[in-house]
Amino acid sequence: MKKLNYIIFLAALFAVACKTNIEDQPLDQLTEDRAFDPSDSTGVYALQYLNDIYATSIPNGYNRVGGNLLDAATDDALASQEGTSIENLSKGFISSGSNPEDMWTKNYANIQKINLFLSKIDAVPRDMPTKIFWKADARFLRALSYFELLKRYGGVPLIGDAVFSATDNVRPKRNTFEECVEYIVSECDAIKAIERPDPVASADWGRISRGIVYTLKAKVLNYAASPLFNGESTSANGLQGYLAFNKERWNRAAVAAKDVINLNIYGLETNYATLFVTRRSTAAKPEVILAYLRAVTTDVESNNGPIGFTNAASGDGKTSPTQDLVDAFPMLNGKAITDAASGYNASAPYAGRDKRFENTILFNGAMWLSKPLETFVGGISNPARNVVKTKTGYYMRKFLADFSTATQYANKDHNFVVFRYADVLLMNAEALNEYNAAPTAEVYQVLKDLRKRAGITAGTDNNYGLKAGMTQAEMRDAIRNERRIEMAFEEQRYWDLRRWKIAETALNKNLSGMKITKTPIGLTYERVVAGQVIFPSWMYLYPIPYNEISKNRELIQNTGW
Repeated sequence: MKKLNYIIFLAALFAVACKTNIEDQPLDQLTEDRAFDPSDSTGVYALQYLNDIYATSIPNGYNRVGGNLLDAATDDALASQEGTSIENLSKGFISSGSNPEDMWTKNYANIQKINLFLSKIDAVPRDMPTKIFWKADARFLRALSYFELLKRYGGVPLIGDAVFSATDNVRPKRNTFEECVEYIVSECDAIKAIERPDPVASADWGRISRGIVYTLKAKVLNYAASPLFNGESTSANGLQGYLAFNKERWNRAAVAAKDVINLNIYGLETNYATLFVTRRSTAAKPEVILAYLRAVTTDVESNNGPIGFTNAASGDGKTSPTQDLVDAFPMLNGKAITDAASGYNASAPYAGRDKRFENTILFNGAMWLSKPLETFVGGISNPARNVVKTKTGYYMRKFLADFSTATQYANKDHNFVVFRYADVLLMNAEALNEYNAAPTAEVYQVLKDLRKRAGITAGTDNNYGLKAGMTQAEMRDAIRNERRIEMAFEEQRYWDLRRWKIAETALNKNLSGMKITKTPIGLTYERVVAGQVIFPSWMYLYPIPYNEISKNRELIQNTGW
């Protein structure tokens, strides 16, 4: 019998469902027969198996690539430590045989487990309403696994409901990009009506609901309409994207995002900072749609918090946000810092900024662990000695709980947000702007709502710093910058730069930091080169792993690899 690799999913999430007498067999030795035992009337073993699929299918993005955030391979951050595997992504040093962000094997393992679950679950005599939800959960997680493959590789083999054994000679061909998109969309359409309605019960918090299914569909169609895939493919076989541009794909993406909005169950929450450190929101309209519910820990702080504090409180400072990202945040009047009317003062560069700035970046003078942060040269968090420290004069604040007045870290919730409502609004605005010849009032309203939540003032024209009468191209830039600052470090920009097909421009450059010097009369600020990011043109899509190509000659490698 096949041994199932059971990975303990966040115990707090499913403890209620798993309280039963199951100690007669170790959880890591569950066999296929035991997992789908017809005599298990409560289906506890089948639920354990489904929990394992949840644990490996839902993305968990904190410090997952060589101990670093994925954004350390963009223009938003640098890895503070030299020699970690994230540099292979940031410098273009990956190959079909070596890719620290490769997800081929993991996601196909998920798909195989899901297909086995779906083929066996009817043998378990659990009540039908529950079992219907379990099946829908599994199908969603399979669709999500295909999306994770799609955005990395383009078209991939679709294996349907097939369950393969170790002795099967499986050599599937890649399906086209379009076929993969339509498969994921059709799965979402098939299960959205039978999934749990929102809001889900407390015992099911963290499991899939109808709103989550709607959001995955919107996300997939947003990617499908984007320039990398929408008729600008570098291959002529349809594997890496559509063969011809079709503007209607943007309309389809807009409709799908609007469907999520029209559910009228999600909203923008008032407190931006708490979105990432709250297990479940009590807001009437929560913003988080899907998150990986992690254990209650201090690891996000200890990995990314600033150095220089006592041993009980000091962080490892692994993430150094760039000056490029800092510059992207506007002033409180909504004007870019390059705008003469913004009021930006280079001698006090952090004063009067968009409130998302201080919720995203730890900067010199910010209060942390009851002390003002010292990132000036020789300061406690930027010492002269050779240690791992900020490369840019900044540390990451986002995702960290509020320890501004504490003296040491304490365990907090740190859920990794996969889908949230702000992203849905921005996807809708982007799609509408690309579909229409000029920005509509609905597009403007999305940016106004986000800026209002960020503390930006409305201004006499009630435009929250936005230029009136923008062209489509100007609004495109505005939306992209809003995504950058709103979604910073959430594994969005890495993929956005690719799907927009602008990574060669945005990433082939030196990245900046701020050198702050303390003098007898105050502080001086000097913009300096802090690092570099390199993006070869062939890195828009990942290479299919060499071991898969060598085993299956039916697989066609992506262009450039």
